[in-house]
Amino acid sequence: MKVIMYPAVTFDGFISDLNGECYSWISEEDEKGYAQAKARAGCVLVGRKTYEQYKDDFLVEQAKTVIFVYTSRTDQKDNGNIKFLHGTPEQIIKQIGDRGFSEVIVSGGGEVNGALAEAGLVDEIIASIYSLTLGEGIRLFGSYKPKLKLKLLSTAQEADGIVKNHYQVEK
Repeated sequence: MKVIMYPAVTFDGFISDLNGECYSWISEEDEKGYAQAKARAGCVLVGRKTYEQYKDDFLVEQAKTVIFVYTSRTDQKDNGNIKFLHGTPEQIIKQIGDRGFSEVIVSGGGEVNGALAEAGLVDEIIASIYSLTLGEGIRLFGSYKPKLKLKLLSTAQEADGIVKNHYQVEK
């Protein structure tokens, strides 16, 4: 199972403001690349808070993509292609693989990113680095402090000063 993080991150390391808002600064070009990655994988993994905040978007997406929601709550019921999973990071990735997927796109939030990275489960990171700072917000890895060694596979400058770096996580 290949685990690919696909974050949009500010120059100072935030994936959103303190309220979880990031759509005001994510570019249309970046959204297209993310959509292509989701279509290729067929599924995406998000945390419960991210799911709750963007629930309407995920309900629209579910026709094309299976949305796995990583949650500690056991009372949530699956809804079509929206599947609620709980357990350790290893158990979550195994559950996705057991459903026939060979790749998953991780789409935040910070705590999900951090838990998977700290558990050594992330294989690649495709980070769009935006030329802005927020000063405060939700960090890329939330409250986690994973130690990762990254190998740069490619870099590209996109519109509006966005730099897209594709990394392999060396294990």
